[in-house]
Amino acid sequence: MNKEASLPDLYSPWLLAVAGGPIPAETKATCDRCAMLPSPGSPANSLYFHPTTKCCAFQPHIPNFLAGRLLNESDSSMAAGRTELEARIARRIGITPRWAGPGSVFDLLYKSTPGVFGRAPALRCQFLTPTGGCGIWKHRPAVCATWFCKYLRGQTGARFWKLADKLLQSVEQELSIWCLGELGSAFDEILDPSSQPPDVSELGGEIDWPRYHRLWGSWAGREVEFYRACASLVEPLTWAQVEQNCGPRVRILAALVRDAYASLGSQAIPERLQIGQFSFTGAEGSGFRIVSYNHFDPLIMPERLARVLHRFDGRPTDEILETILVKDGVRIDPGLVRRMVDFGILKGCDSVDSALPVLQ
Repeated sequence: MNKEASLPDLYSPWLLAVAGGPIPAETKATCDRCAMLPSPGSPANSLYFHPTTKCCAFQPHIPNFLAGRLLNESDSSMAAGRTELEARIARRIGITPRWAGPGSVFDLLYKSTPGVFGRAPALRCQFLTPTGGCGIWKHRPAVCATWFCKYLRGQTGARFWKLADKLLQSVEQELSIWCLGELGSAFDEILDPSSQPPDVSELGGEIDWPRYHRLWGSWAGREVEFYRACASLVEPLTWAQVEQNCGPRVRILAALVRDAYASLGSQAIPERLQIGQFSFTGAEGSGFRIVSYNHFDPLIMPERLARVLHRFDGRPTDEILETILVKDGVRIDPGLVRRMVDFGILKGCDSVDSALPVLQ
């Protein structure tokens, strides 16, 4: 299976409907052959991930309808993930009608430990198989499905996928609540949705059974049945029905994703260019290591190219390229110009800030 080319089974047709075209594979971010592990002999530094965890020193919250799909899954490659979810339900820790989560102890450690992402074996995702594969790959949530360490189109690709993440996470939030309403349960979770501090039950103590029963209502003891019922509600939904059930925020985010998808498919070069934001982080071979939009995805720039970047001063792009050719003897291919735009090394003079809109 080409994991880089696949989205979760439920989300793939939805995102296809939003974008209006095929979703390109991010083949630089290879899950089976992690691109963030050090090569033999490489010095250890914060750029690399730990081989035990790769980027999966993070444990996701699984929305109720995806939990149900995983519980229904018969594919043997998903057996480890299904077994882990069943064990979480049996322990009744981190399990709510909206989510099957890792628990508050994990949340506390993850949020309060600097540099933990990708480098903390103790926080290795419990859904990973013993060999490092993803045990919930076909039903992984948005945060796992849309995160990449590197992007073929650099910042242009990152913008598309980060907006897709915002869209699908909003869908997860809204559809999980919609399921509660359809099944008539768990209103206590809606009244008090704030995250809870770690409970003693996560450290081997007794479960707070009165609170647990308030949370689950008539579904207490039938958690597996509840998650499966949520999956049955969501599985037949078309994207149009998802938008209708989720409301205006999701419709707005879908429009932003469509706009980012159009940019992802474009090779147009801005008529006027200027230098973007980046930093030189060291020399490498006959060039320089440059970090722009993402410290996980540095570029190696030849010295001759680095020395002419100052020519990009807002004049027409064709004029700048001609100046560089005549005065510096460097011919820059349009494809390379587009690549520097994608990675934020150059930017259009009339372009708006490509940072993601703030939608809390």
